[in-house]
Amino acid sequence: MSYSIDFRKRAIDFVIEEKNSMRHTSKIFDIQYNTMKEWVKRFKETGEFSPKPILGKQPTKINLATLKKQVSEHPDWFQHEHAQTFDVTQSAISTALAKLGITCKKKHFVMRNKMNLK
Repeated sequence: MSYSIDFRKRAIDFVIEEKNSMRHTSKIFDIQYNTMKEWVKRFKETGEFSPKPILGKQPTKINLATLKKQVSEHPDWFQHEHAQTFDVTQSAISTALAKLGITCKKKHFVMRNKMNLK
């Protein structure tokens, strides 16, 4: 959880306007010294003291609709073969297939005819 903007402003003002050290300020405000150092540095560089925006999850290289179509066209392919076409890892394909609700291939054992066993 991030600190409030008001709290950050008071701490930064305590350092810059009242000429207190960052180490002393961090002890008074009960925050880590490195946090205080980053706030002051960011404020001096950009004039901002609000929290950095939280970055979302990176977009995936795999288009799920394309993967679903590819799986229906090539149901006998292994995951590593699908991964090569998308230029991703096998585990990425496994995760994408799980999102689509597609399970792994099951092994089908063919029963041998008793006559062919000789």
